[in-house]
Amino acid sequence: MKRVLSFLALLVTLSSLTYAKIIETDHFEELCSYVAEDTLIILDIDDTLLIPTQMLGCDEWFLHQLKKHQNAGMNYTQALEKGLAEWEAIRHLTKMKIVEPGTEKIIAALQKQNCCIIGLTTQGLALATRTSKQLKEHHIDLTITAPSKEDVFFQSQGHGLLFRNGILFTSATNKGEALFKLCEKIGYSPKRIIFINDKETHVKELEMVAEKKQVECVGLRYAYADAHKAAFRPEVAEYQFSHSSFDKILSDEEALAKIVTP
Repeated sequence: MKRVLSFLALLVTLSSLTYAKIIETDHFEELCSYVAEDTLIILDIDDTLLIPTQMLGCDEWFLHQLKKHQNAGMNYTQALEKGLAEWEAIRHLTKMKIVEPGTEKIIAALQKQNCCIIGLTTQGLALATRTSKQLKEHHIDLTITAPSKEDVFFQSQGHGLLFRNGILFTSATNKGEALFKLCEKIGYSPKRIIFINDKETHVKELEMVAEKKQVECVGLRYAYADAHKAAFRPEVAEYQFSHSSFDKILSDEEALAKIVTP
């Protein structure tokens, strides 16, 4: 009887184990509250670490372009390819800024504690060098405590993925599957994961795969950039897209002044 009760207790315990949870957070430093031993810290890039200095080139602008191309008669695939090409072109030209001031200092402090940290982004291979440079311009070097210092290239869902300078560029494929394929490639098995990302869909995406792998995952839905996103004005970005040059992208203030006073 005792064996039966012990077995039932074990089943209850196993069924109640939680491998994933999502937490809303307004500030990057709150991530530190969830760091424990043997934790892999995963950082989203766009709207979590870096954001363009103007509306042109932001995620909202990309979504605006995608919808505009579809409304013009393109199917989703055509609109996506054109929108991505435009977005990547602007990302090669634009200056970036830290989403939340002080984030770079928090990352550096965690690295000094030898916390394992990598970047994880939907960006494609074409932006790998540019994004790494932009991060380093803001004193963020994700190679310092990455689980591998080597470049790793592999295929997933028909796309090429690249791990370079401590950042996994997933080419818009599933972030969770991409992460664990990378771990297999480099022979790394995280016991616990913390993932911070401004998009809840991406957090859930990674958590679902982590749960299948029975790896505890704390997902932080990062809300700091929400107000910035809400302030997006498509007409300002449209003017910047039409009137900027390779040498200079108009600021929001410059574009707005031209729209108000032609």
